[in-house]
Amino acid sequence: MKTRLALAALAISLPSIAGAAELQPMQAGSFTLGDHAVSIYYTSDDQNYQVVTTIAPHFDADVQGAPIRFVGTMKPGQTETVSVGTFGTSNAPEHLELVHTGESLSVVQKIQTALAD
Repeated sequence: MKTRLALAALAISLPSIAGAAELQPMQAGSFTLGDHAVSIYYTSDDQNYQVVTTIAPHFDADVQGAPIRFVGTMKPGQTETVSVGTFGTSNAPEHLELVHTGESLSVVQKIQTALAD
């Protein structure tokens, strides 16, 4: 019985996939993380990708703040994670997983399923 409860708790806390996209060079993708809009695009230099990620509050959200831009280089096979905090809320954490896969940049949106109190 304890094993079943432990497995159930683990399954409930695992991330679930909310959406995915395959981006090509200079093709922007738009995503939502909580109250924030996320825009991602990349350029290719031989095998490396220069990835540009911009995070900004949604125009219709109560969140204030200026956009934040991150630029990084990804080599083939590398994975990066983009997340926006849900501090002070009961919302489950969300994040984007970026993967440099062959000829494209894979972006997978995941939502962490949390246990209810």
